[in-house]
Amino acid sequence: MGLYQRKIAEGVNFSCLATDKFKTNFLSFNFIAPLEAGSSSKNALIPAILMRGSKKYPTMADINKKLDYLYASSLSSRNQKRGEKQIFGICAGMIDSSYTIGGEDLISEVTELLGEILLDPVTTGNAFDTAYTESEKSNLIDAINANINDKAYYAQLRCVQEMCKNERFGLSEAGTVEEVSACTPESVYEQYKYALENYPIEIFFVGRCDTDKLCEQLSRLLSSIKRTPIAIPATEVIRTAGEPKTITEDMPVNQGKLTIGMRAGTTIHDADYPAMMLFNGIYGGAVTSKLFMNVREKMSLCYYCQSAVDLTKGLLFIQSGIEVKNREIAEKAIFDQLEQVKKGEFTEDECNGALYSIINAYRELADSARGLESWYLGRLIDGVDGEPDDVVARLSAVTRDEIIAAANKVSLDTIYFLNGTLKGEDENA
Repeated sequence: MGLYQRKIAEGVNFSCLATDKFKTNFLSFNFIAPLEAGSSSKNALIPAILMRGSKKYPTMADINKKLDYLYASSLSSRNQKRGEKQIFGICAGMIDSSYTIGGEDLISEVTELLGEILLDPVTTGNAFDTAYTESEKSNLIDAINANINDKAYYAQLRCVQEMCKNERFGLSEAGTVEEVSACTPESVYEQYKYALENYPIEIFFVGRCDTDKLCEQLSRLLSSIKRTPIAIPATEVIRTAGEPKTITEDMPVNQGKLTIGMRAGTTIHDADYPAMMLFNGIYGGAVTSKLFMNVREKMSLCYYCQSAVDLTKGLLFIQSGIEVKNREIAEKAIFDQLEQVKKGEFTEDECNGALYSIINAYRELADSARGLESWYLGRLIDGVDGEPDDVVARLSAVTRDEIIAAANKVSLDTIYFLNGTLKGEDENA
């Protein structure tokens, strides 16, 4: 597999990962925006509202009927953040045209439908449909409020908010309840028009297609838009933490949630990022890791204990669920395991376990068209070249000393603890 790329309009790039491994094809249309307060909630609403209906297919029932006709093709909205960029848009999945009964060109038909939904929405003057807008606002507010139901995710979210409160990374790609509530059909439509004209656009295809034909079709769909794309600010990277801070918040639940945020000191743009990935695997990113094998299994201090590294922003997070009474000893054990890696106190088996775990994850990318699209698109947005095999080769060449050096770049920034205040009672009472 090789990545084919072409510029098809001002600030619009088309990428194709040609593969005949799948019986399906995957197409995504992505706006790349700076993650900003105010606009993030509007950006989050845009794909959801667009998928409610277009001029030609004015209701979801009409769209679904058309998708069923197109051999049960599918559409889904996307809204996520990568570093301090917001990526939102619409994705489409379809069977390969070689499997259709009459040899229909499904790629062209699905692309035409996608263009209809993206570029010709249901509007009233210079505003989105009021009922669709209010409905999707309600859905987004419900989703934001529901974050608290997953306590582990909520603790991670709060740690990020506190750790990066003066950085754009601390913002949510969904915005806040207050920001969503303030959105109007007019303001979201205005933001939609701005996005079409000013945000960089990445269109990504995985599967089998006639690239020239698809590029021509996409160019035609976008030809009426006068584009003046803006430059998206680079993600701010703080390489060394300042004075560590601790935040404790009470909640009427049984289990405490401990999330520790650290500055990794390394990003995907640095030569030592494979070493940072391996360090994370040894420390807490694999089932053979020190946090899992020692803090969770041998010491039985946590219900779960794991680490994850964000190499776009240069952060490392440790998440654990613990008995409230075990907070101090669990915290100490987590930091003790970190010190062991920093001192080089890890075995060859631990190193190999981390390596094989990461390599297996890279191999699994090839099992899904969406997985491949997500990986390659993320790298494009980060401005990094290369193939999964290239990363695997670099990981395999990392030395023990490089892992130790990567570990010693990590510095503590924020400890967030969600303190469970129930004492054995039913937290649902």
